[in-house]
Amino acid sequence: MTSRVNVEMQYLLALSDLSAEYVNHSGAKAANEAQMLRAGFPVPDGFVLTTDAFATFLAENHIAPASSPEPEIVFGGMIPAEILDALHVGITLLGNGSLAVRSSSVAEDLPGASFAGQYETVLNVKDKEELETAVRRCWASVFNEHVVAYRKRQRLEVSPMAVLIQKMVPADASGVAFTANPVSGMRDEVVINAVRGLGERLVSGEASPDEWVVRDGDAHCQQAPEEAISTEQACIIAEMARRVEEHFGTPQDIEWAITDEQLYLLQARPITTLPEASSQPVEMIPIPVDIPPGYWTRNASHQPQPTTPMNRSVFGKYVRAAAMQMFDAFGLLIEGVDVKNIGGWEYLRMIPFGGKEGPALPSWMMWLLVRLVPGIRKRIQQSVKAIRSDKAGFFMQRWYAEWQDELATRIVELQDVDLERLSDRELADHLDEAERLFRRAMEIRGPHHVSEAIILYEFVSTCEELLGWDEQQSFELVNGTSFKSTEPARRLNELAQMAQANPAVRTLIEDASRVRTGHLSEVDAEFAAAFEDYMLEYGRRALRYEVGDPTLLETPSLVLDLIRGQLSQGYDPDSIADELAQRRSVAEASARTVLGGRPGDLARFERLLERARDAYPVREDSEVLCVSAPLALIRYALLRVGDRLVDLGVIERRADVFFLEINEARSAFSNGGDARALIRKRQGERAWAEAHPGPPFYGPEPANPPSLDFLPSEARLAMEAMMWYFDLDEETGHTKQSGPVMSGTAVSQGEYTGPVRVIMHEGEFHKLQPGDVLVCPTTSPVWSVLFPSIGALVTDTGAMLSHPAIIAREYRVPAVVATGNATELLKDGQIVTVNGSAGTIYVNV
Repeated sequence: MTSRVNVEMQYLLALSDLSAEYVNHSGAKAANEAQMLRAGFPVPDGFVLTTDAFATFLAENHIAPASSPEPEIVFGGMIPAEILDALHVGITLLGNGSLAVRSSSVAEDLPGASFAGQYETVLNVKDKEELETAVRRCWASVFNEHVVAYRKRQRLEVSPMAVLIQKMVPADASGVAFTANPVSGMRDEVVINAVRGLGERLVSGEASPDEWVVRDGDAHCQQAPEEAISTEQACIIAEMARRVEEHFGTPQDIEWAITDEQLYLLQARPITTLPEASSQPVEMIPIPVDIPPGYWTRNASHQPQPTTPMNRSVFGKYVRAAAMQMFDAFGLLIEGVDVKNIGGWEYLRMIPFGGKEGPALPSWMMWLLVRLVPGIRKRIQQSVKAIRSDKAGFFMQRWYAEWQDELATRIVELQDVDLERLSDRELADHLDEAERLFRRAMEIRGPHHVSEAIILYEFVSTCEELLGWDEQQSFELVNGTSFKSTEPARRLNELAQMAQANPAVRTLIEDASRVRTGHLSEVDAEFAAAFEDYMLEYGRRALRYEVGDPTLLETPSLVLDLIRGQLSQGYDPDSIADELAQRRSVAEASARTVLGGRPGDLARFERLLERARDAYPVREDSEVLCVSAPLALIRYALLRVGDRLVDLGVIERRADVFFLEINEARSAFSNGGDARALIRKRQGERAWAEAHPGPPFYGPEPANPPSLDFLPSEARLAMEAMMWYFDLDEETGHTKQSGPVMSGTAVSQGEYTGPVRVIMHEGEFHKLQPGDVLVCPTTSPVWSVLFPSIGALVTDTGAMLSHPAIIAREYRVPAVVATGNATELLKDGQIVTVNGSAGTIYVNV
């Protein structure tokens, strides 16, 4: 089509004739395609059925857009003859061949409201009848349930809808290309994903793509399960992607297809956020995978990504020490937890008492060992004494009466230190103090894990015994009591309400492309001051168990995004708290009704319920004081050290300090010496590890443990509690799955349908849109600030007492955890239905 169609011109526009002023008639997607076509890129020819056609169709069928009609009513409406004539003219001019029919809304690709994956696309349309049906589907998609919900969350009116109709590219291969590495931030790399056939196989998750990196004209294949393209084709794709970037003046994410050696450009969009890039490219350096004896499971629930050398040197050793302390305090027949870095990934091994793994012994032999081996006999006596003296209750009382105040006071003291004013010697001392605080926090947190386990296990077991309740029913009695974990979001809601009351502040925050924290004080000094107070109180916490990752204080734009999300979602913390309190009351009344005629059982239930309501919140609340805040203090000290090492020429960027171990950083700070070569090596090793995830486990899986009947009842209670607690906390979901229905562990009730947003780590938080289904490896407690903005949660790992499960229940967000590989199968923009009661995720196709 080389000229504008004359017949029914108000309804039909040739793609080659579209210019910027036609966007209100063609929609954003078609306007962008036309711009690329005019610039000389190989865009498939096509035409647009304009927004006027959609408006005429609605008027002729007496459909009021604001009434949100059922999609079936829209789909069944009569298409006026003049619109059909225009369609038939367009399809005639395009000639023979299949067509691709895509919705093109005027409101797509807006800041904060992309509508990505929301509207309809129909491929392989072959004739007039199929084209009419495809157009109906695009129009009807404006009123699909998930689109209406998305529009309401964004407080948008029904947008004019055009339909883009192009020649179908019968792709031999297709995929996407990024003109900057979205992981490393390297601007000189083009990253390509490719599959055989249509790109829908990539988008739907049906296929795992080939991965290529092209730098300076050289293409390197990272993996090729599809064998979709050649080295030469990868270079050609990268060259076209670079030209698109040059045309738009910013890094681009493009969609492409190849048929009969001809490359086509299907779509282009800007990459809005990239990490800071090093001045030198990171070359992958293979890591020897040395597998130690024993059974090792990957620590996916706490370290879903390869950890930095700094984190291993700080976090790992204190976790091991805390584990030994907590098992020893309660006389458990477990010696500790061993932590190893295997192939760049963190793995754990439970060390049995005595230190050696072996085949499970029969119960009669365990009975003999308990009585004949002094070490085992002494350990069991410790356990019996711990339970009889209620050591778990004692530790819980110390937390509330002593420990939390001790930690909070010391954290504030160290947070108040002005690091910029410290001398080198004072800064080194401050780093030592921060590390000592973390060690002390781990000493406190270790015994608490066992205390929580024993108290909650005894409570849940009693509910099952006396009431016949399962774990979900039992937790209804304690859900909503973890107030510290929800406090950051509640306080953020106060900021959202301040913004709601001030039109100028709200307008600024809702303009994602313009808002900066510096602008806040220009618009409203009171709001700016409140925002700063919030950041100082809640922003100085590690987002996960990795000292190398930025905190919220370092990413204020993310907090503004979260305020914007709360505004669009209408988050009401009081109503959620009231509903959870009502559920607790109903569950409590039900239990008392059942036990009313059994005074002894009722008294036992009441006592254990009171203990459980003390213990349950500590699971999440103690994490802030014991892990997140102390780890952030170490990070801030190391960043200042990094600044000074840069000045000394020891490292290139201050963040490079996290690729040193803590004693190496101390030594470099004291003695100097160029560490850049060592850092580049470790960055290359990490890049290799990221490209080569380790398996879920190494080594032969241990045999099932023997029955615990040989133990005294008190020691048996302690061991059963720990086994139950680890099962509920650490279920990894190793089973791989595929298909339109996925399953996992149901941990938070409810059902929700919405678009997927895969967030692999904290650096991708910016991708999250209000109402998204958050799909991630796991979450830490600090991720709780995201939950008011999401519609549902899906994780690879987790269980009933894992961090994501508890937080989801506190925010009344439907959640399914322990899916195994949801982050691999689900793709951004896919529409899924998450059933947090049944434990299923249904991919809408």
